[in-house]
Amino acid sequence: MVAKVEQETKEIAAQAAAQLIKDGLGAIFDSLNDKLSLGRAQFIEGFERYCSHMYAKNTQIRTLHSKNAPVSLFDIYVESSFEVGEDFFDKERFSEKELVTNFVNGQRVIVKGNGGSGKTVFLKHLWVSLLKQKKEKIPVFVELRRLNDLQTINVKSFCRSELQAESVLTNGVFEKLCERGRFSFIFDGFDEVVRDKRRIVERQIIELADSYRDCSFLVSGREDDRFSSWSDFEVYTVAPLSIEEVRELIEKIRFDTKVKKKFLEALDEDFYQQHKSFLSSPLLAVMMLMTFNENATIPSKLTGFYDSAFQTLLTWHDATKDSFQRDRALSVDEFRVVFSTFALLSYYDSVLEFNDSELRKYIGKALRYHKFLAEIEDVRLDFCESVNLLQRDGLKYVFVHRSFQEYFAAECAMHVVSGKAEKFLDVFSKRLRDNVFLMCFELHPELTFDAYFEPRVSRFHEFHDKLKLAKTGVEFLGDIYSEVRYEFLVRESVSGLMNIEFQPAHDASGMLDFIDACQRLRSDWPYGSAVSVMHKIFYDFLRSAIRKAAPQNSTEIVVRISISFEDGNFKLSVRNIGQEKLAIDQVASIRSDFLDSSDVLFNQIRTDVGEIFQAIGNFVGELEKDREEKSASIDDILGLA
Repeated sequence: MVAKVEQETKEIAAQAAAQLIKDGLGAIFDSLNDKLSLGRAQFIEGFERYCSHMYAKNTQIRTLHSKNAPVSLFDIYVESSFEVGEDFFDKERFSEKELVTNFVNGQRVIVKGNGGSGKTVFLKHLWVSLLKQKKEKIPVFVELRRLNDLQTINVKSFCRSELQAESVLTNGVFEKLCERGRFSFIFDGFDEVVRDKRRIVERQIIELADSYRDCSFLVSGREDDRFSSWSDFEVYTVAPLSIEEVRELIEKIRFDTKVKKKFLEALDEDFYQQHKSFLSSPLLAVMMLMTFNENATIPSKLTGFYDSAFQTLLTWHDATKDSFQRDRALSVDEFRVVFSTFALLSYYDSVLEFNDSELRKYIGKALRYHKFLAEIEDVRLDFCESVNLLQRDGLKYVFVHRSFQEYFAAECAMHVVSGKAEKFLDVFSKRLRDNVFLMCFELHPELTFDAYFEPRVSRFHEFHDKLKLAKTGVEFLGDIYSEVRYEFLVRESVSGLMNIEFQPAHDASGMLDFIDACQRLRSDWPYGSAVSVMHKIFYDFLRSAIRKAAPQNSTEIVVRISISFEDGNFKLSVRNIGQEKLAIDQVASIRSDFLDSSDVLFNQIRTDVGEIFQAIGNFVGELEKDREEKSASIDDILGLA
């Protein structure tokens, strides 16, 4: 009887969704003044397949707590809050409703946040909400990670193919709909684009937004300095969950009611403040609930927390199966080392999702490394069913969350293949958008210091001493960079950044990566990165100078500005590289403005970046002192002093 009621409920929901889609598409068609040589029925039928597919995909989501069965987005959704502004004391808070209103009214939006902050779930809910509102635009949801499989990147063509509507997108219909602003483009996961393709994807998204001013554009991703140069976009950061939002989330999810009740009773203001770093993230809040009944205490470090979560997932799945004990291909210890090796190999290759053959390839490599004789298919089942660390997403396999790949990659590098730690830490230190380097330090601070920091600290001190001796701002900058290059696209006096390059000076090679690595070990770091601080100063000034000089009616001017440093001096180059060109007097205006302001700009950079280097110097000194004390302590304990 219950099964019959559930089936009838699903059928009613499906019928309601189908009608919603038809009504939404009908409203969009009715708003068109020119019907584009299409009938209403043909238009609805053409886009109905895409909308039905995306509606089903976006309203049924998989979560850690829902095991193998997806849950309804509407049953568990908690509205997000957002912050705008980089200064802690000058951040403006926005509700989800306010952000969506701004987006619908034409504001280009970037939504950034850490892994597990709820960006993708928010975007899915946004897509459904836009369809429900029966606005004049078709929402287009694009998973940017799928561009990684393409040999040639063409974001516009990919968006068109995603619509699955070739029957109505003939004879330039897609182009005309773009020109008339009939799409809301929602790009999910810029950080999931492989690094060597991000620049071209970035450029094409910006060009799309610039070409189709009446369409709506939203991009999500983790923290990325490049977003500060997307001049037409407002950057919103997902705000940490408040205690009220944590309560709402826990109350909504399907979980053991006794455990939820016990957790909510413990969730007072003191508990929230003590564990805020976990509870402020939806993913980690759910993981905390899952581990709450298994552990007497909550780990204080990120790595300890993921270790507890893994132990819970390992036992929790079978515990929900009425005492059924699944046969596993590997013991618990074997499973852990194989999965961590699998995570490290795929993370090292920047692989975030797998087709069947790719999954088997990486599992096979992990098994061969450890000389385990288990069958690849059996291990795949362990990964996907016994512990649920991997799940199917269409034709692909993905980690239940990327943060698990990152944690186990760090664990493998520190504990399984620690002999290669120096090589892996060098790679991890350059990946600024995740926590792998930080987790390596938490898992094994002595090894991280010995393999990564110790070979670099002497050089850093020498480099820092050299900077402190610089007599001028330009000499200071020349010690860090040999050249800084910007390319701006100017249309109707609106300038957007197309490209940026910072070429480190010879003596600075590797030091900037070292500084970034140090910053990521400090949760209380009050500064931006040295690159981002310098970039903001240059970018704000150059953009203003170009807007002042460029003609109001320009259609497509591309300007390259290069600042090169040598022997305590600099050279400025301003060049036209587009089809339309700035006049000679306009180029001269940009040059004159920069030369007149260069001393002020360079000295400001020297002051702000100098503070960062000094703070890093203090931090490195603390690391050295702590390592010496630990070495002396173990010698005393073992009687080796």
